[in-house]
Amino acid sequence: MFEEFGFSSGDRLLIINADDFGLTKATNQAVIHLFEQAAITSTSIMMPCSAAKEAALIGSQRNLSSIGIHLTLTSNEKYSFKPLYQQKVLESLTTADGYFHHNASLVEQNADPEDVRAELDAQIQSAMRLGIDPTHLDNHGGSIMGLHHGRDFLEIAFDLCEKYRLPFLLPLKIVEQPYFSSNQKEIFRKRIDTAKSRGILLIDDLVSLPYQLSDEEGYEDLKNQLIELLKNLKPGITQWTVHPSIVTDELKAVTPHFRERELEYRLLMDPEIKSIIDSENIQLVSWKNIRDLQRKMDKTSGG
Repeated sequence: MFEEFGFSSGDRLLIINADDFGLTKATNQAVIHLFEQAAITSTSIMMPCSAAKEAALIGSQRNLSSIGIHLTLTSNEKYSFKPLYQQKVLESLTTADGYFHHNASLVEQNADPEDVRAELDAQIQSAMRLGIDPTHLDNHGGSIMGLHHGRDFLEIAFDLCEKYRLPFLLPLKIVEQPYFSSNQKEIFRKRIDTAKSRGILLIDDLVSLPYQLSDEEGYEDLKNQLIELLKNLKPGITQWTVHPSIVTDELKAVTPHFRERELEYRLLMDPEIKSIIDSENIQLVSWKNIRDLQRKMDKTSGG
């Protein structure tokens, strides 16, 4: 894959992906601004969110070229989402009130695979109807990853990757993480092999800053962590996942982690961080680059 991008296997390539595009209007403003400043290279839109339609329309109007689908089957801590699929009630995915569960564990235990397929496809199609040309698929809250009980829905996601000719966020180094059990790692190995056999491109690694900070931690603490993270990136293609937003009352009503999101927004615009990326010779790429390469490889192989 590196040669196709003009790099060698020893180079460090970085995708900076802003998750939760569409979560709130202020999140949309932050993501758009960061794209305009070339401070992020990709984003992932959450179609069940109330501000998702606005996000999709603005993204289409401004020709933002690297927007993936943040496949969503769970609600946020303080914000409940409803499925987009309308042909029937997806009882295996929802509460009695018709909202997604807040706990991904309940999805693993109760979800009917065909309900999962119907809803995930509906989210992709909804984005496309609003003018989004998706660049990749990833997952909100790990709800299809089998992180709790080992019951994953990755093969369904791969079916959709094949249908829409998209790469998927399943880093190869997930099998090296110490916090997964041997059974989980074996499942991930099988899914990675399946993705490769289907021609679905995967990246090497995934990094992020802490999602929840202590009251004592502030901007400089997070900045120092980020500098170390960037300096220690391994060769290959890594995604740095961020959740940037401007803080508003709407955001505070949606998530208790609004402070962390505002700090990440500031970090992405910090000239010192941009300087570190340059001095470390880290090359920025996007999910659009990977999607276009996958489609090129499809044509070469006759797919």
